[in-house]
Amino acid sequence: MAFQQGLSGLSSSSQALDVISHNVANANTSGFKASQTVFADVYSSTLGADPYKQVGSGSRVAAVRQNFSQGSITETGNSLDMAINGDGFFMVKRPVQGDNQTFYTRAGEFQLDKDGYVITATGYQLLGYPGTAGAGDAVPIQVPYDTGTPRETSTVSLTFNLDANQPVIDQTANPFNPSDPKTYNFSTTVVTYDSLGIAHNLNLYFVRTASGNPSTWDVYGTLSGDTVTDPSLTPPGTPALLGNLPFDASGALTGGSPLSLSFGGITLANGATIGGPVGATSDGTIDINLTATQFALASSVNTISQDGVPAGELAGVSVMPTGQIQARYTNGNVITVGTVAIAAFRNPNGLVSMGDNLWIASLESGPGVAGTPGAGTRGFISGGAVEASNVDLTAELVNMIVQQRAYQANAQSIKTQDQILQTVINLR
Repeated sequence: MAFQQGLSGLSSSSQALDVISHNVANANTSGFKASQTVFADVYSSTLGADPYKQVGSGSRVAAVRQNFSQGSITETGNSLDMAINGDGFFMVKRPVQGDNQTFYTRAGEFQLDKDGYVITATGYQLLGYPGTAGAGDAVPIQVPYDTGTPRETSTVSLTFNLDANQPVIDQTANPFNPSDPKTYNFSTTVVTYDSLGIAHNLNLYFVRTASGNPSTWDVYGTLSGDTVTDPSLTPPGTPALLGNLPFDASGALTGGSPLSLSFGGITLANGATIGGPVGATSDGTIDINLTATQFALASSVNTISQDGVPAGELAGVSVMPTGQIQARYTNGNVITVGTVAIAAFRNPNGLVSMGDNLWIASLESGPGVAGTPGAGTRGFISGGAVEASNVDLTAELVNMIVQQRAYQANAQSIKTQDQILQTVINLR
């Protein structure tokens, strides 16, 4: 019997050394979870056996159990890297049409492929939800490399002050001329965009025409590229009189703010259109909303906004703690392209390791329940970081010594049994 017991001990210790060696080999593998060997004793089953005289038959490896405790989080500098701070697993799939097998991983070293999909180092696509909804089926997350169709400007808004000390300009003696600063009191420029994403300068000129109550200012406008008003054309265009601003004795606009003016009849030389609201046909008119005051302060603009955008290219990506992946573009747009899905399991130890830092679900683990980071027991995401292996090298080296000693002791028990048998054989 001692031979069988010793052999079972050698086999168990050998498997334990295999597990320890695997842990040590993956001490630097991101998202790796260390394994632990679980031993069980072995007894022969004999009908009517005396419980006081049972002799064991050795040992066996009952299970190799993974330790899913949190690994340390390490900053990487790669904005697409992610670490789950808490429970849960990233969901990934092969980029193969019709392959619906979902894999799970804790390794968050992600990057973009040529089509803008977020993928692992081994090419698996990260799954998530479109936008910020966090509902429906998890699908591959794709980051557009550009923002697509430009949006033409339809509305411009300004907040500004006109200096109450400015003189009245006699327009009979000095008719307005955008090329002559003596014919207007103040001017400002707003960059607008046409349907091709080309920038056009909308120049607004303010001329004080009366100083009483109400004090009145005329507003003129020109647009670069406009065949009617652009002063740089040959011959020069004619500026458009957009309206006037009446101020009361307190320096506020008569009738309240904002005051809305329209710059209409725009025809661009490049054939593009401007002035079309989102989703509507361009009408060649830019609506201008003015919130103004007239105080004894230097004329200045406080805020400018307009709703047009040029075409833009991807400038950077960032990940929020709640899983939103935000793409930043060269035109200033910031778009949430998707929300990372996190899967939770009742029994993570039932997951089946597939290599490449991947697991698949089994009957023992139960199905992965997808959700957004922070929902339920799921952890939050640390962007620009990865989770390090949770292998404790000191503990593994000590366990290696323990298993080495156990292996030697089991080998010694076999040697001792061999010596006893040799003694019996040599009896005369």
